[in-house]
Amino acid sequence: MCQEPSPAEAAAPETWHRVHPLTPILESLGVLVGIFIAAAYGLQNFFQSVVEDLASGRSVNLTFAGWLREHPLVVLAVVGGIILILLLTAFFSWLAWRVIGYRVDAESIYYRRGLLSKKLRKARLDRVQSIDLQQKLLPRILGMAELVFDVAGGAGSNISLKYLSKKRAEELRDELLAAVRAKKQGTPGPAHTAPTTGTERIAEGTETPLAESARPASNAAATGSDASVPLGGPEDTVDRSVPERGDDSLGVRLSKRLGAMADDVSGEAEDSLSELLAPYRLAPSISRAGEIIRVPVHRVVIASLLKTETIISVLVVLIVVATAIVMLALGVKEAFIPILVGVLPGVFAAFSVFRKNLDNANFVVRLGESGLAVNHGLFSTSRKVIPLDRIQAVCLHQPLLWRWAGWWQAEYNIASAGGSSDSNLLLPVGDIDQALLMVGLALPDPQLPEGIGADTLVRSAMYDRRSTDPQAAAAEDLFHGQPRSSRFLDPLVWKRRAYALTGSMLVLRLGVLDRRVDFVPHVRVQSLRYHQGPLMRAFGLGSVAVHSTAGPINPWVTHQSVDAAKRFFTEHADRTRIARQRYDAAAKTAETVKEDEG
Repeated sequence: MCQEPSPAEAAAPETWHRVHPLTPILESLGVLVGIFIAAAYGLQNFFQSVVEDLASGRSVNLTFAGWLREHPLVVLAVVGGIILILLLTAFFSWLAWRVIGYRVDAESIYYRRGLLSKKLRKARLDRVQSIDLQQKLLPRILGMAELVFDVAGGAGSNISLKYLSKKRAEELRDELLAAVRAKKQGTPGPAHTAPTTGTERIAEGTETPLAESARPASNAAATGSDASVPLGGPEDTVDRSVPERGDDSLGVRLSKRLGAMADDVSGEAEDSLSELLAPYRLAPSISRAGEIIRVPVHRVVIASLLKTETIISVLVVLIVVATAIVMLALGVKEAFIPILVGVLPGVFAAFSVFRKNLDNANFVVRLGESGLAVNHGLFSTSRKVIPLDRIQAVCLHQPLLWRWAGWWQAEYNIASAGGSSDSNLLLPVGDIDQALLMVGLALPDPQLPEGIGADTLVRSAMYDRRSTDPQAAAAEDLFHGQPRSSRFLDPLVWKRRAYALTGSMLVLRLGVLDRRVDFVPHVRVQSLRYHQGPLMRAFGLGSVAVHSTAGPINPWVTHQSVDAAKRFFTEHADRTRIARQRYDAAAKTAETVKEDEG
């Protein structure tokens, strides 16, 4: 039984809280699985040898089995060794659990672990970008969850707090998100007092909230299995003290409006969303829970089967199996079994690709004050918040076999990802309206010439001259294609590749078999680089790299004429600099007004 700490002890600044007792065992499962795989590999070799002996008409070699039958003490020693290993594993897991703990104060969260080699991780609350709740299959079955803190500071700066009971993880997540919001806005946060000197104490097995009395009342219902970030939730990382700016993404502008609304404001939020997305001519609907997109499981399954990598893996397996059957038909029996055994890695590869795509099943997007709250997962589940104010670039991708259904995938680059291994997905698979919705929320108003809508521009980027939009011809005039001399370097794609510049972003159209469109807001460009290789120099061509943060999007304006590439490089450098200055000036003006009013 876990002993509940006293209120004074629970609020003590030096109190370390323990994680779930099963945490060390779950973390050591990899070693146990490795031992099992090694044993299974040995058994597989034994059975393969038996099958080959039987297929060739030789007698099965059972010498080792007979030797074991004559020496039963060896069997007992092996079994005893396995039991001893399990007991030692349980003992050291218990010791490891006693030293794993976390602590929260007014400035930071601390996480320590290590039985022999001690480790202490610290994350300042004002540097925390998001807090994701993840549940892999086994922890999910056991009612446990992991909290992942995305901390600004580069690769390796994230903190993973595992494992807690699901209820405790949700409570702690709500508390810390409220503390992060308060810290970034400079307002008093939850009642986490600052650390003082003294001896550290550990609350034995406690799962009492660190600041129960400080939790917002509206969060009480947010701990259910389907609760992520409802409208008016606590996950506000967007600075609402700064008014809406033209270079803010439409989603950030909507988040600032949501922060000023009451809790149950689905209708008002829907009106604001429709107003902001008017350039895309969409009529989005918002459920009472703030849900704007739900991707059904069957769509994810079908889309994953139609992906290029899945099809290639399946074709490789089929070719190897067909080769084995042909060898057997030609009488080469000795090669039949080894070829079939050799196909197993291909089967595992195909299954791995398919299972990875299944992680995006039940993909649900909700609107929240801090951005887009995303839930996904079939066996293992994950809850995360995509802070729209940190998105640096967006892309739309359509594999060849998705065209029959009109499906698209949306991805993004984000600043200060902290080395997160999660896929940067805005939308795993969706129709054209859903793709436009996610692009519209993640990007600023495109600021197009009169008479051209944002949806017209995006559709022209998606489908080039095949777009059926009435204004497609006018939108197509905005795109600058590659010169004819580039056809020798890009024989298949030179007619489709093009870029367009709007008042707020760069749009790149790429790919022929697998279509792709990249969007890079001017205000988010990190730097530019002009490049010209030997072949490009011979054809009078040049390319410009538009540097973004790390992620799936690597924008390039490729194979333009030398004069056009240099002109783009110079003009776009000025354009991005001016956009950033205007963006920062708006923030400074708002801060000055706020100080004057104060």
